[in-house]
Amino acid sequence: MEKKGKRTTTKFTWQIWAVIILGVIIFALPIPVDYKYLLAIPLYGLFIFLYYRAKKRSS
Repeated sequence: MEKKGKRTTTKFTWQIWAVIILGVIIFALPIPVDYKYLLAIPLYGLFIFLYYRAKKRSS
């Protein structure tokens, strides 16, 4: 019997790790909260783009 809908783990590429590290650095910097959120929005979008691109390549 074949399993349907089996999930596989997606291995993060170095680009995704770079975005994660940049996000940690941005939130660790002593800058105003408003600027942190403004800098985090493009990083979050980039993370989503890279994650789904890596997920598409793995399948």
